[in-house]
Amino acid sequence: MNKLAQFYVITDLHYFENALGAEGEAYEARSLTDQKCIAETGAIIDSGFAQLAADKETEIVIIAGDLTFNGEAASHKGLLQKLDALRASGKKIYLITARHDYDDEPYAFSGAERIIVEGTKREDLLDLYHEYTIKDAIAVNREFLSYVVQLAPGVRLLAMNNDGDCHDFKGFYPAHMAWIIEQIEDARQSGNLIIGMTHYPILPGSPIMRLIGDAVMQDWPNVADTLAAAGLPLVFTGHMHMQSVNKHVTSDGSFLFDVCTGALAGGPCAIRKIVIDDDWRMQITTSTIPDFDWDKNGMTANEYFIWRFNRKILHEISSMLNGKFGAGIVQKITLGTISRLLFFRADPSLRRKKALDMAIELVRNVFYGDQSRTKGTPEYAYAMTLLKRLRPVVRIAEKKLSPKNEMFKDIPAFVASLMGKELKIDNHAVIDLKQGSAAEND
Repeated sequence: MNKLAQFYVITDLHYFENALGAEGEAYEARSLTDQKCIAETGAIIDSGFAQLAADKETEIVIIAGDLTFNGEAASHKGLLQKLDALRASGKKIYLITARHDYDDEPYAFSGAERIIVEGTKREDLLDLYHEYTIKDAIAVNREFLSYVVQLAPGVRLLAMNNDGDCHDFKGFYPAHMAWIIEQIEDARQSGNLIIGMTHYPILPGSPIMRLIGDAVMQDWPNVADTLAAAGLPLVFTGHMHMQSVNKHVTSDGSFLFDVCTGALAGGPCAIRKIVIDDDWRMQITTSTIPDFDWDKNGMTANEYFIWRFNRKILHEISSMLNGKFGAGIVQKITLGTISRLLFFRADPSLRRKKALDMAIELVRNVFYGDQSRTKGTPEYAYAMTLLKRLRPVVRIAEKKLSPKNEMFKDIPAFVASLMGKELKIDNHAVIDLKQGSAAEND
């Protein structure tokens, strides 16, 4: 097969211009609650862009939104300088903006205070990033900040902003969707493969994400049905800072893949490389940066990102348990203690592990993708045995929760879906964009 297109996908850079103020008590308090890094973003982006520039065979980079921390004018200016340098290395860059890219009163940090800094208006973004959006577009919708480019001969990119009303609604208005369908049809009529890019995911990255209102676009099943039926086979997304590949199939067999990429600004700090051949088979490989110029207390980049992620989850759990009866026990109890209390045997490798550490690891694995705690692993066996011991409580929970969400009809199956995936395609995959099939890419 011949190569049709080759490009990189990154998202959620969240660049913050440190000269605005990124230290002090207010900054540290904010940092505790965030998966992404803030002060470190410049160093992380520099490392990531250097890695992209070093690949002389891949000329195209697409960026799926949330370019800045909160739309600071200085952050946009600084990021544009970095983009200009990457472009000067020989790269073509196409991007969309999202809700973190505009704000009338964004803030920086000074001591114990947050200070207001100059912001950016949404209506200025398309022109601000003209070089990286509509300059080479073959179709533009200024009202909805969307456009189409010829990514390569035979391949088009449909860049769709889905900010909605910029407040509560995230999605496509009817007029926007009509324009989107026109572009899909035009591409198909001209024999082009068309792929999409939005910021907010169209499909939930994990079953549990269906419970989080901000995790997907509103009315996502109908949006997915409409785009799949129109002939859009795949969309690259971001926002959730997680690695996932999911597929939606309509009643008539049309399909749509949602390839969500983890934030560059923190773990998993993902960089996807995409290669599409002339039979519309797409190969996805994922890498990360080996290091970045920051004092990481002796940790590697990956160790630092994991530490930041774990710290955020631990902070959230500690905040929920603060002052409550048994909080200290919850933070110290081991899996072995729980198994003894419920009269079942835990694998020796798990007995001394803290239950809280296990919970944090499972949450992190959902975001990093390709969860490995499948049937046959000690963790899977432990979780299923625990649920079996707690079956009376589980049945009550299923009865109460399933009317609101059918995924809770079988809580053990729901838990199993969060622990592991038999088909590991979140980070490395081969997707057939004609047949709608996906396989692991080792």
